[in-house]
Amino acid sequence: MTDRPKTALSLITVRAARLDDAPTLKTMCWPERSLDSVSELVQRTLRLTQHQRGTGAVGAWNGQLCAFGMLTLWPRNAEISDLIVHPDYRSHGVGSQIITYLTEAARQLQVQTLEIGVALSNPRALALYRRLGFQDNRVVNLDLGSGSEPVMYLTKDLTPPG
Repeated sequence: MTDRPKTALSLITVRAARLDDAPTLKTMCWPERSLDSVSELVQRTLRLTQHQRGTGAVGAWNGQLCAFGMLTLWPRNAEISDLIVHPDYRSHGVGSQIITYLTEAARQLQVQTLEIGVALSNPRALALYRRLGFQDNRVVNLDLGSGSEPVMYLTKDLTPPG
């Protein structure tokens, strides 16, 4: 085997979330949350996977678990939520790869419309979602923990061509 230079994408791994990821996710993604709270979120993704109603994914940069995202199927569409990347690992493509992973999971579950929300106070995430093919759909005011703020929901059509 020959050595080859590592590209940014070769440093990223994305896989299904496991319950034993919860302690690292708490440390890297949600230090302000309790371990029980993070464990419950991961358990929710496991139940979604078991019932074919969604899934959870974790991302790692060079082996370090640093990101999370969740896919949930609703009656009319599916939603990517709880997407988070540790600040030190942003702008490396980890979030993009999690979205790609969850989008493929949605396709396998025969989802036609995929949705993702972003606080308008987060222009970097909004630009990322647009680059990944999501289109502005609607703005709603939600309390994301610091009072009401506008959240843009973007959608992506996953209907197979033909």
